[in-house]
Amino acid sequence: MTQAADWIATSQEVVAQTRARLHETRTLIALNHRLLNPWWSLSGSSDHDVDGPLLQSVLDRLHRGALILAPSKAWAGRGTGRTCIVCAETTSPHQVENEIAINGGGVTVKLWAHSSCFNVWRRASEVYAQRHPTSTDSHFG
Repeated sequence: MTQAADWIATSQEVVAQTRARLHETRTLIALNHRLLNPWWSLSGSSDHDVDGPLLQSVLDRLHRGALILAPSKAWAGRGTGRTCIVCAETTSPHQVENEIAINGGGVTVKLWAHSSCFNVWRRASEVYAQRHPTSTDSHFG
């Protein structure tokens, strides 16, 4: 009987340790959501800041025809080291990267953008379309 009692006591101790580790793990995950996925956290700025320098840069490029209006469809995944069409920096594996396919004239061109940059591009496209309603049709491929 003592062997069974020892086994039960050991099992209960292991279960208690496992539960404590599980609680610690869940706490660490909750504290590190920003590292796991930066889009789950708050940031110090807003992608909808109409006066932001990146937004103004995208608006300028849209006006000059150096950039097309942001498409409504994109595929997202881990960064692959491609150059972002919006900020011209590369995406690292811990960042979310959007892949955009532009079809026109029988040719498909692929572009990449950080998620935050893609949001700025979309916002700039909305602003541009509101300011230039007759010229937006020529920007879609």
